[in-house]
Amino acid sequence: MAQADPGAPRAQRVLATVAFTLIAVSALDVIALLVLRAAGVPNSAFTTGGLLVLQLLPLPGLTLGLLCVVALFVVLAVRRAREQGSQRGRR
Repeated sequence: MAQADPGAPRAQRVLATVAFTLIAVSALDVIALLVLRAAGVPNSAFTTGGLLVLQLLPLPGLTLGLLCVVALFVVLAVRRAREQGSQRGRR
């Protein structure tokens, strides 16, 4: 496994990890739902219990994952702007 960039702040690594995890879990959830539907699980099974949670999980998971990706891009842009600003001040 490749090692993370030691210069990258912890917040950026955490945001990237959380975003990837949320999006991956939501995608696996959608795939599981498609498989269950194709296998012929009745609609009544999706109204209670674990399958209800499985059915409701992708929407907030993908939304939060997307928000984490946007936050990561904002943090990266701010960091690069600060680095460029500090380099210009040194000249």
